Amino acid sequence: MDFDVLFIGSGQGAYNGAIPMSQAGLKVAVAEEGRFGGVCTNRGCNAKITLDRPVEILRQVEQLQEKGFNGAPILNWEDLMAHKHEVIDGLSESNRMKLVNAGVTILTGHAKFVDDHTVSIDGHHYSSTKIVIVSGQHPHQMEIPGSELFHDSTDFLVTEHLPAKMAIIGGGYVAMESATIANAFGCDVTVILRGGTKVLRGGFYQPYVQKIISDLQSRGVKFNFSESIEQARQTTAGIQLNGTDGYQLTADYVLDASGRRPNVQNMDLDRIGLKFDEATGIEVDDHLQTNVPGIYATGGCNSKNGP
Repeated sequence: MDFDVLFIGSGQGAYNGAIPMSQAGLKVAVAEEGRFGGVCTNRGCNAKITLDRPVEILRQVEQLQEKGFNGAPILNWEDLMAHKHEVIDGLSESNRMKLVNAGVTILTGHAKFVDDHTVSIDGHHYSSTKIVIVSGQHPHQMEIPGSELFHDSTDFLVTEHLPAKMAIIGGGYVAMESATIANAFGCDVTVILRGGTKVLRGGFYQPYVQKIISDLQSRGVKFNFSESIEQARQTTAGIQLNGTDGYQLTADYVLDASGRRPNVQNMDLDRIGLKFDEATGIEVDDHLQTNVPGIYATGGCNSKNGP
């Protein structure tokens, strides 16, 4: 075998495994077709935290009015976006060099399975005793007429100029984080939810969720519950959203925060008989091993709900 362990993807699940394994004497490789560090480093957590930090500080200043503070700082989106790039843009190369310095072999390109122990990357075959899939997730895109007008979370995190009026479709953590940040910077935000009145499903403590909703509403965020968007079209006034029962809303910017999907496409998983679902991810056991011995899946690409 060329390697003892080969990771497909360079996110946290690969980074935190590949380096100590290589330092322990194993032959380790990481295959990556994009930026090193995965979504969290480049297009998710770190970028979001950087954009959210001034909002957090502003909230603290609000609580201390006439308790040591008189007046509040003014938020500036363009300055903050420039600072975000200062923080984020160099991280990919830094992560790559940390792998290299730890003795990890870097394979650049898209990996597809040839057999249980072999992957093909740009026409070259690499064999490994064990293979770990760390391919992550991507934003789900609604399949309705006009959805090509929508933006996803990756787009929002690099938006140079914040729109005046923004519609967010979805009620998960991406939707709530984006709504909080955009609202704090003066954007008119409307959150549209398809099912009922429950925001932040799946383990979030609902009494606290209701406090979040109430706080955002007091700050001007509008929540339109039980609305299903069926189509969108560009008009002179903006992007017009049309839903059931005559619902209509026009916004300058529409964020599709309807969920995320595992990256399991175009990897030829069927070729090796690996069990997966395109909506929920790759099936794994309690040791993160798939149904194919020696092949594992960790992070957002597998079907588990937690670590």
